[in-house]
Amino acid sequence: MARNYFDLSNPRHLEEIHELLMCADEEDPMLTENLGDESDIDSQDEVEEREDDSATEQDDDNTDEDEEGKHKNTRNVYVGRDNTTMWNKKPPKKRRRLAPHNIVTRLPGVIGHAKNAKTAVECWNALFTEDILDAIVRYTNQYIDTVQEHFSRARDISHTDVTEIRAFIGLLYLAGAYRGNRQSLEELWGTEGDGVEKFSLVMSLKRFKNLIRCLRFDDRTTRSQRKELDRLAPIREVFEKFVENCQKSYCAGENVTIDEMLPGFRGRCVFRQYIPSKPNKYGIKHFALVDAKMIYTLNMEVYVGQQPAGPFCVSNKPSEVVKRLAKPVFGSGRNITTDNWFTDFDLIDYLKTKKLSLVGTVRKNKRQIPSDFVDVKRREQHSSLFGFNDGKVLVSYVPRLNKNVILVSSLHNDDAIDPESGDKHKPEIVSFYNSTKGGVDTADQMCASYSVSRNTKRWPMVIFYTMLNVGGINSQVIYLGNQLEKMRRRVYLKSLAHQLVLGELHRRSMKTIGIPSSLQSRLKRFIPTEGREESPPTSHPKRRRCITCTAETGRRRMSNYECKKCQSAICLPHANMVCQLCFSERECVAPSNSE
Repeated sequence: MARNYFDLSNPRHLEEIHELLMCADEEDPMLTENLGDESDIDSQDEVEEREDDSATEQDDDNTDEDEEGKHKNTRNVYVGRDNTTMWNKKPPKKRRRLAPHNIVTRLPGVIGHAKNAKTAVECWNALFTEDILDAIVRYTNQYIDTVQEHFSRARDISHTDVTEIRAFIGLLYLAGAYRGNRQSLEELWGTEGDGVEKFSLVMSLKRFKNLIRCLRFDDRTTRSQRKELDRLAPIREVFEKFVENCQKSYCAGENVTIDEMLPGFRGRCVFRQYIPSKPNKYGIKHFALVDAKMIYTLNMEVYVGQQPAGPFCVSNKPSEVVKRLAKPVFGSGRNITTDNWFTDFDLIDYLKTKKLSLVGTVRKNKRQIPSDFVDVKRREQHSSLFGFNDGKVLVSYVPRLNKNVILVSSLHNDDAIDPESGDKHKPEIVSFYNSTKGGVDTADQMCASYSVSRNTKRWPMVIFYTMLNVGGINSQVIYLGNQLEKMRRRVYLKSLAHQLVLGELHRRSMKTIGIPSSLQSRLKRFIPTEGREESPPTSHPKRRRCITCTAETGRRRMSNYECKKCQSAICLPHANMVCQLCFSERECVAPSNSE
């Protein structure tokens, strides 16, 4: 009998969940589009380039100062280049008990109201709660009121509601599942049989374009005052609620990763970033705290540069960013893996007070590092050098000649070598770092695989698309954590999209005014059960267009007759005559069709 549950403490079950999340089809080339949406946010265009390199391997380029410090190392200790930090050459005696910052105190898994979610859309609702959707509807309608005068017909730019916004988001997910996020909208709504039927069933192409142009996330009447204190004012309210819901719905595993995401954006933005090592190179930088195994994003922060003086003015130093991102796991005994842009020795001591450990690569210019750990000219390939200081382990490993990798760990306490590394003789610290460093990068790749992002000139939309992409991954982690059906990610996103648009399909299937008869017939299968009432027979039925004539010949032939099964209008030339007895017998033997 097939197993239908997951045990998050079982490594094999975690591997299976990881495969379901990571499964993706081969990439297809996509067409691009430009909706021509103008930004309503006045901001200067500025690009900030991050000059620091976070590469793991470092070249050997010792300075004279390094050479001068070598003679200070004694037989038992290494002395840092600050002439203060001492690193013992031998590991301390093994402890009988784990250090307090290495003891996991909270079990990983789904928590809070999200534990009651039984469907894909309920898992998603735990992250995008009603207050978030209500805020989007309220601010979007506010913007619609300001642009209605530019439209000749009010119905072309009517107000929206939560049901329609859910359907709009569902179509974004559906386009992402089909790898059509950069495909022309006209092709997705294709009218000659080459489009995706559900797009035209849910809403018209014109309505979708109007919604994507009018979507807003804050009160425009007070934005100018709020922007004096906060650069993220146009979307902060919605963004912070989403991050808060992510933290209320899941407890991360024992290993988490902190790193950067860079959703692509080339429009005007005062805090747009240029990072050459990222796939997009230009974009809006996000710092993220991600479960290293389950790829669940627990915390995010948008980098907006130097904020004006006020409540949102915080330090952008890497160590301060780590402290803010790590707040959800304070006191939980988790380990944080970072690259050398974030790692700092003082930060490790601070995290110990919060019962957290850290493993990360270190830049060779840190003054606490002894010169012997930087100099690799006289060292053999695959050799390692260890130093021990107050619960921290410093290791220098030579993966290849004249290349050096320096790591520090407050999780490990010895100089063990990973036996599975074979002839490479990797220290266990290096192997552990390699297995946990990719949490954020993996989440970034998963977001790009089935992305909902579309071309836009408004940077708040880039952040909103990132929220949807992260929410799609997080909701599936909740779905699998609740022991629900096993689904690959693409199948899950299609299921989520269908459940999001179902409310709008039900509502639209009950309408007859303004919807073409050919579309009405396709929408009838979505009529709610309570709406399928038998209409009383009338002696003079209303004349309607024959659906077959309209679809095949384009002729407008009116008829009083209708199909007894689907109630579609038909003319006599397109009707098959059957006597009452044969019709009754056929109804009895015909197979039922529940779809």
